[in-house]
Amino acid sequence: MKIRYDFVTNSSSTSFVIISDGEFNFKDFIEAIGIKDDSNFLDIYKSLFNAFKDDMEPARVYYEKHYSGAYSTFEEFIEERLWKSGKEVLPKILEAEKNGKNVYIGKLSSDTDETECFFCTDDFIIESSNLYIDAQEDGW
Repeated sequence: MKIRYDFVTNSSSTSFVIISDGEFNFKDFIEAIGIKDDSNFLDIYKSLFNAFKDDMEPARVYYEKHYSGAYSTFEEFIEERLWKSGKEVLPKILEAEKNGKNVYIGKLSSDTDETECFFCTDDFIIESSNLYIDAQEDGW
């Protein structure tokens, strides 16, 4: 047995699905979070918003680009890849697409800044009347 005594890293990530009535924007995001413009936590949520923006892709593009060879259909990908919430989020995605909403997929990673690292260590849902974020697929 080998025991390592120096620095050891363990990265994690959290996949997310974003459903938005229009363009994913900071105003709608902050309203969904429920904090005010003068909150002491505004910078933290601005960083989280930017982390989402930096990694999100339209859901079907994301599937085609990264997983089309591993799953036979987009629906199978959602149900099996997003194992915690896949069966629950798939109807939401299909309904959103049918209604012309924007659907994005991406991931947060612990290999970036402190804020993104903090949020990718747990799972969460953010929901309002015009924005839905499901970040329940976390993996260590």
